Amino acid sequence: MMIRSTLAAAAALMTFALAGQATAQTLVTAKLEQSVAERTRLVAGSAVFWCEGEACVATVSNSRTFIPATCKDIATRFGPVTAFESGSKAFDAARLDACNASAKPMTQAANN
Repeated sequence: MMIRSTLAAAAALMTFALAGQATAQTLVTAKLEQSVAERTRLVAGSAVFWCEGEACVATVSNSRTFIPATCKDIATRFGPVTAFESGSKAFDAARLDACNASAKPMTQAANN
């Protein structure tokens, strides 16, 4: 009887722990140098970003989205990124420069 109670309690605890991880969501935000003409969907870094105005925002449950390749994908599509942030983390100037190396020239980005 004691073993069943212990196993039941352990199973319940694991269920709550896993449920808590599944619902932990973080915003990843890319601030753009130039406004997006209309609300646009972009899949980058295993996440769906919605870009509108001067920002692209995704709600993610893992850290695989906050990586240089994601920033580069956004810069390639919309032009230079002025900030790339997730929670309390942000790319520094060197990482933003590397991100923007693949950015479209401003006139091309405006036409996209």
